[in-house]
Amino acid sequence: MIVVGLTGGIASGKTTIVKFLKNKRFTVHDSDLVIKKIYNNPTHKLINYLKKIKLEHLTRDRKINKKLIREEIFSNTKKRKLLEIHLHNEVKKARDGFLKIHKKRKTKVVFLDIPLLFENKLDKICDYTILLYAPIKVREKRAIKRKGMKREILKKIINAQLSDKIKKNRADFVISTTTTKAQTFKNILLIINSIL
Repeated sequence: MIVVGLTGGIASGKTTIVKFLKNKRFTVHDSDLVIKKIYNNPTHKLINYLKKIKLEHLTRDRKINKKLIREEIFSNTKKRKLLEIHLHNEVKKARDGFLKIHKKRKTKVVFLDIPLLFENKLDKICDYTILLYAPIKVREKRAIKRKGMKREILKKIINAQLSDKIKKNRADFVISTTTTKAQTFKNILLIINSIL
């Protein structure tokens, strides 16, 4: 089984590429989707953990306000790191289970969509890595259009990620997402063909 890691900074086009790959019937593990499910249906374990790291005021009726959590953790590095430890452990469990299932099924190729792939040294579990790239100004323009995104929070999110230069040096393949969607899709299919 070939394991391909997909990554890119905020608003680099990961969601669009993941959607495309799923439509093409490729097998994808989506880290963001796992986090979304955790936030939408938090366990008692998570609620208790939020209390422990003093973030419980951001939950109401067992629902987590993702926008408020993001604002708070990107203004407090210690709380961000503590929350990330918990979330990354949960995502790791889901990812390990996914890899185990597809290894058994002898799936030819699987994709792991991991936003912090290089930051968390997860490239070591991949046979190949693909970086989705767009210049910082383009990404800022895209991200600021997102509901509830504030410019100062966006800056903090970008600063918490590795620079594009480092990611480009470490990735096996780099795809620019500033061309048309059709061209970006064509490029990813060319890479998949060369991998296979």
